[in-house]
Amino acid sequence: MNARGVQLTLRTRVDLGDYAADAVWSPDGRHLVVAGGQGALLWIDATATDATAQPFGEHAGGVLALAWQGGGRLFATSGQDGEVRLWDARAREAQVIHTSATWSECLAFASHGRLLAVGTGRSLQVFDSTGRLLAQPPPQAGVIAALAWRARTSELAAVGNGGMRLYRCEPQLHVREFAVSGACLTASFSPDGRVLAAGTQDGAVQYWNIAAGTQSQLRGYGIKVALTSWSSNSRYLATAADQQIVVWDFSGAGPQERAPQELAAHTARLTQLAFQPHGPLLAAGARDRRVTLWRTAQPQQPIDASLLGDEVALLRWSNDGRQLGAADRTGVLSLYALSG
Repeated sequence: MNARGVQLTLRTRVDLGDYAADAVWSPDGRHLVVAGGQGALLWIDATATDATAQPFGEHAGGVLALAWQGGGRLFATSGQDGEVRLWDARAREAQVIHTSATWSECLAFASHGRLLAVGTGRSLQVFDSTGRLLAQPPPQAGVIAALAWRARTSELAAVGNGGMRLYRCEPQLHVREFAVSGACLTASFSPDGRVLAAGTQDGAVQYWNIAAGTQSQLRGYGIKVALTSWSSNSRYLATAADQQIVVWDFSGAGPQERAPQELAAHTARLTQLAFQPHGPLLAAGARDRRVTLWRTAQPQQPIDASLLGDEVALLRWSNDGRQLGAADRTGVLSLYALSG
């Protein structure tokens, strides 16, 4: 697909009847599971022109997070009822694999699909695909804010206000700790597994070259960095603080040797930022109700934009990068296809 002529084509809109706390596509891009803020789990057939949200379960109090097994039929959900459930998408039946008085707000499947990580307060649990607990290392110093698996490995990063820990989960648990000056809010590995980046509360991006064992930071934001996303070729790291998108180039000598790109189109704080899987496009959403689509090789203006009914609550690309789900704060989900 030629990114220069691409545009967002609205296929359908779905009234969720609830705020969308999270959403995840099935690996084949045919279905979307949405986490309702009031507790409903919603199933959407994205192939239907008149798609509707079908309830199939709930977490009392609200759903917190979702994760789908890469290439598989399993997905995980967590809620304010303290439960983590592992679902079979075909049967839409679940088993409870973890319960806690503390909410489990972070879920992440390893890319190979064999391992599921669960962040519960300061604690980390790692389960296999049958729901069996494999590892529960000692609690971290602070609450876990984000989890990220290194592609094609069993290495897991867990970040928060207690710093960063890198766990090797197979064949046996091994832990490396990294000091961080401020609390980490995000965690994202470059797709090639070389660099881990984390946005921090004190207005910086910390990044680690895992193979080389080096650590550095990118400053100058003036406000917390709450969003980070890597391009599919591992060259660009997109970050967001307030209403500005800042894109760093990690090729060659790296980001310290050149000025970043600044993508300016939004007039309110950014809420969502996501690079296209297997493609060059970057999608962004903000409180100004706008969804913008960018090509980092042409940063002067977005190549397309769409206006939602209210501020953008979530953006989710399908795994093949050809569909984009965008939900606003009132609970209306817009499903777009890339055309052109």
